[in-house]
Amino acid sequence: MDSIIYKVIFRAHEQLEHKNISLSFKSLEFKKPISIPAKFTLELKKLSETNQHIITFQNIEEVLIIGNPIVDHTYNYYLVILYTHKLNGKKIGYLIGNVRNLGDIIIGIWPFNRDLKDLSEDILLETYNDMMQNPSNYNTICLITQ
Repeated sequence: MDSIIYKVIFRAHEQLEHKNISLSFKSLEFKKPISIPAKFTLELKKLSETNQHIITFQNIEEVLIIGNPIVDHTYNYYLVILYTHKLNGKKIGYLIGNVRNLGDIIIGIWPFNRDLKDLSEDILLETYNDMMQNPSNYNTICLITQ
């Protein structure tokens, strides 16, 4: 399979007139898609109301798929989750796509140089559960919607 890149284009703000910002995610290649429970996004939005380190906003303009995916899902919408863990200071991001009959699935990771050999469904879901239960473990959690 060719390497797939998802280029997420964010809408420009008034201060950055006509200068859209983009972030590229490397495709995650798992035999079975990793689903994120639908309640996760709702809980994260609710937590953002009371926790200043959790930010949610709508700003995804477009997602370009670069490469030739073997399984060509049609995505209804995209979400980006970016976070910085207090313990190690690492900045990590995930691109989530919504697919009919599958729900929200993780389709990409940022940054590219992250070692993916130790990444599994259990580790990803454990991270998401930790964000919900222990948001104080993170400097920032950012949910960007389309």
